[in-house]
Amino acid sequence: MQNLKYISNLFVSLLMLVVCVGCSDDDEPVERLRPSLSVSSLSLEVGDSATLHVDNIDSVISAVTNAPQVVALRVEGANVVVKALAQGDAVVTINVEGARLKCDVTVTKDDTPQYDFSQELLDDRCRFVSPTLSMYYDTPGTIFSIATDGTIEVRSLISGDHISFNPGTKNISEGSLPNALLKINDSPIELKQTTLHRLTPTGSMWLSLLDTHGNRMVLVVTEL
Repeated sequence: MQNLKYISNLFVSLLMLVVCVGCSDDDEPVERLRPSLSVSSLSLEVGDSATLHVDNIDSVISAVTNAPQVVALRVEGANVVVKALAQGDAVVTINVEGARLKCDVTVTKDDTPQYDFSQELLDDRCRFVSPTLSMYYDTPGTIFSIATDGTIEVRSLISGDHISFNPGTKNISEGSLPNALLKINDSPIELKQTTLHRLTPTGSMWLSLLDTHGNRMVLVVTEL
């Protein structure tokens, strides 16, 4: 009987040990997520800029390219700003703690006539202006809004017209926005070029858009 009691106590002790070990596993540190790039490739035109964001890190150690005559690089915290200098192909290598990330960059020459945006920068009114549609924030019945994903919407309660613009990235910065999306009255507009000319610390934005038919549009958001 005494041996049976001893074996029983030993079994209970082992069971408690297993439970304690299992509980302690929850206190182990969570494995850190691996660094990753926001995109693996870029298509830019000469003179344009784009920002590569590295997720799951605090800062980039260094960034280099095999074609410095094609692109120039600038490190800003966890971002690398890529400036297109000349037509050609380049590989951007980004060194971060524990990883080396690469992005392929293709730079083409823009044959589109240059557009002088300087006068638009002098006007800080919220607005969307295209060859067929104009909506201003200070016009009664016009509503501007920005969603949590960065989508800008402009709606006229008078005419029913509506535009939706998504910059194509959560890490918005001055320069080219190659993944931007535009809808006018729920119809997708194919964009050839989207450029963020100015971004202020308060979030004000001056954007020019060019569709594949050569129509230029201006979107300015300054008062939201």
